[in-house]
Amino acid sequence: MSHWVETVKKDLEMFRLVHPEKGLFKYLYFPDFRAVLLFRLSQLLYGKRISRPLAYLCTMLNDLVHGVWIGPRVEVGPGLFLGHPRGLVVNPGTRIGCYCSIMQRVTLGGPNVTIGNYVEINAGAQIISNARGERRLNIGDNVIVGAGAVVVKDVPAGSVVVGVPANIVKTIMPSDNWVEFRKRRNMEDGRNI
Repeated sequence: MSHWVETVKKDLEMFRLVHPEKGLFKYLYFPDFRAVLLFRLSQLLYGKRISRPLAYLCTMLNDLVHGVWIGPRVEVGPGLFLGHPRGLVVNPGTRIGCYCSIMQRVTLGGPNVTIGNYVEINAGAQIISNARGERRLNIGDNVIVGAGAVVVKDVPAGSVVVGVPANIVKTIMPSDNWVEFRKRRNMEDGRNI
């Protein structure tokens, strides 16, 4: 339970990073954190065999209210941010690293997809694996997947990929990940989190 609480705290930290406005209303108004919280609750409930039906009920509720389908078996590290969470579909065999940002209309499909840490997946991107058995489609750490990109092969760490099919157009430093960008932007705007 304490691990779950710490994970939710990291998710909340990312929500505050993106929405630094003061007040409690933002937690009710923006669906970003509500969708993540419902997903984390489904994971918590899935941990006990007796409460697994409730876990799937949370998943269905998340789909109904937010348009987000992430089942409780999906492995996701702390610091998950779902921006404009509508039309998001994540295959149950997917693994998502720490501090990842996933925007609207994203599909992480097919078996065996692994997303690294500090990955930003922009609107309408599709990461589709055709890997079978032990092989996985791997997206490295500190990767930016451009809007509308269709990723069908491994992406090395520190890459920016765009297009159909996705191609590497640029490499970035680890300090250029989406979390560091948000922190710099908030500092420039005079917003301290």
